[in-house]
Amino acid sequence: MELIGKPPINPLLFYTGKISGYITWISFIYNLTRDGFGGNLVFNFTEIVAFSLFALGLIFSVVSILDIGSSIRLGLPNEDTVLKSKGIYRISRNPMYVGFGLFTISSMIYTMNYTIIALGLFSLVVYHLIIKSEEKFLLNRFGDDYEVYRKKVKRYL
Repeated sequence: MELIGKPPINPLLFYTGKISGYITWISFIYNLTRDGFGGNLVFNFTEIVAFSLFALGLIFSVVSILDIGSSIRLGLPNEDTVLKSKGIYRISRNPMYVGFGLFTISSMIYTMNYTIIALGLFSLVVYHLIIKSEEKFLLNRFGDDYEVYRKKVKRYL
């Protein structure tokens, strides 16, 4: 199994979008530890929203990774795969990206840093472009099976 597949969009856009998202997540964790996570029992509204979105994102990401199993790739797979439509994939066609998006949004809310917000927005746009391109790939690979699935299950939620 290859973990790195073919980027579904321009490779520069693909990798910079992914890295931008990762930077926002690292910023969230860094700021959380710098602020003394666990030491402050009083949370403000934005912290509660950020933590809630991050936790929900973690649930979506972990469950989708477990459900997708050995089909997980960074990019499009080169080998044959199976259309995943069970488990969390009955709720969303892109639960992993929903989780990643929630991580990114929670990071933007928690840090309220203009650079992190700009990187996060860029990442969210790139993830959407990746999803749109992956949908074309899935339609070509799985045909009618994917079309039926696409009509039943929403892109995000």
